[in-house]
Amino acid sequence: MKRNMALLGVLLLGISVFAKNENGYQSEEDSIECLKKFSLYSLNLKKRMYDYAVEPWNYMFTNCPQTSVKLYSDGIKIYHHYYSTAKTKLRKSEVVDTIMMIYNQRIQYYSSHPKYPEGWILGRKALDLMKYRRGQAQAMKDAYDWFSKSFELQGDKSEDAVLFTWLKTSNSLLDHGDLNEQQFLNDFLAISTVLDVQLAKASPKVKPRILKIRKGCEDVLIRSGAGGCGVVEPLLTDQFNADSENPDNIARILNLLDKLECNQSTLYFKAVEKNYAISPSHSSAHHLAKMFVKKGDFTKAAEYYHKAIVICDDNEAQSTYNYELAVLEFAHNKNYQKARQYAREAISLHGDWGKPYLLLGNIYAAGSKNYGKDDFEQATVYWVAIDNFSKARQIDPECAAEAEKQIALYSKYIPDQETGFFHGLQEGDSYKLGAWINESTKVRFR
Repeated sequence: MKRNMALLGVLLLGISVFAKNENGYQSEEDSIECLKKFSLYSLNLKKRMYDYAVEPWNYMFTNCPQTSVKLYSDGIKIYHHYYSTAKTKLRKSEVVDTIMMIYNQRIQYYSSHPKYPEGWILGRKALDLMKYRRGQAQAMKDAYDWFSKSFELQGDKSEDAVLFTWLKTSNSLLDHGDLNEQQFLNDFLAISTVLDVQLAKASPKVKPRILKIRKGCEDVLIRSGAGGCGVVEPLLTDQFNADSENPDNIARILNLLDKLECNQSTLYFKAVEKNYAISPSHSSAHHLAKMFVKKGDFTKAAEYYHKAIVICDDNEAQSTYNYELAVLEFAHNKNYQKARQYAREAISLHGDWGKPYLLLGNIYAAGSKNYGKDDFEQATVYWVAIDNFSKARQIDPECAAEAEKQIALYSKYIPDQETGFFHGLQEGDSYKLGAWINESTKVRFR
């Protein structure tokens, strides 16, 4: 049965070839030869016998270019194989040149194909050029032009992989100084708009892929550093208004605005409030807390930090919320004891994080002026502050530089040796601070 189907396919192709003969494409003898070559290369290609397929395929490419669009997709398969097996850079380069030539001839003869027209071919051509010559300046420029032309012709029908690679190529040209920031942003906006259109039409099976591509494009924008809020916010506002009851969409918009540091706009505040209204999670409460901090309403901010902490069951996230609440109490409310309480809670949840220890050091340093009855007792608080800076340096390399800076600063204000001796203290003695600090430390002198 399979053999009969294969023969039927060959016969149908023969009919097609002979029809072309009537239109003056080739002689009857040439048509028969093309038919033989097609049968030979297609059977060998099916068995992945590339070395036996390539010669008859080359004959058809040269002598029967309008036989079938399949000739070109098969040619790409053959030469992809030869690229993967090429041993030298020269051979690889020759193979890529051949692949580009196949695409060019396909455009020459099949630019008006109903399913795979010129725009589709250009997109695939650019994809292969970026696959095999990524990083080469001229190749990136050529691919960018082909991607742009493909998009112009295909519009909403553009393949998502083409859109994503186009944006990455645009970003590479931006990095190399061959494209200006405005053009890169225009590319992002055009691509993002088309992906939104495709997403609205996508089946449940296809939708996850488009969402993944869209996130990839947003990540490229974020890494580029070119995401101006004034350019991105109008697009995101349209996306917000189009799907404002979808928690995934709202969370995505907020995440993008946060990463682009576009968190002072009306859109950001609207999205934060909507996010909590439709999805009262610890992350949405956290967004609201940060929003009220920006608005200067620290009472409301603290309220939502507490809600985020209560709802959250992730230790690392809880630690972050406690830390930020500690910063709020320290920097805005000047409530050092509460600030210390939340900083300690952050440490208990994420013990190898240095930032809460840096904060504790600063809390103690700031609170020193209200401790004790004289300058000496106030100066002893810096011992406890330095203990915490040292702990941050010890456990968290990312905090080491800041910790060193703080240690150097506050070491200037600890008691000197003469004052220490006057109070009956020696280097290395244990020393207990009372009142709200209630900490033990070691004596050291400047």
